[in-house]
Amino acid sequence: MPTPSDSASAAAELAALVDAVEACRARLSALAERRNAALRGEGDDADSLLVSLYEAERGLSTAIRLLQRAVRSAR
Repeated sequence: MPTPSDSASAAAELAALVDAVEACRARLSALAERRNAALRGEGDDADSLLVSLYEAERGLSTAIRLLQRAVRSAR
């Protein structure tokens, strides 16, 4: 049976993971914004790299929500 200190430790580690994934999402978002700005005027709205960056950003957003739920469950 997990002890309260085990749960607190898990919550702290999960919270640190949330911070790390949020930082990754911010970096990815900035990269996507730069790519989008570079493509303006080129008429290529379906740039495969930009689409992949947006998909990855959405995936990280989902991961953040799931990790935040885990933090709440661990408390």
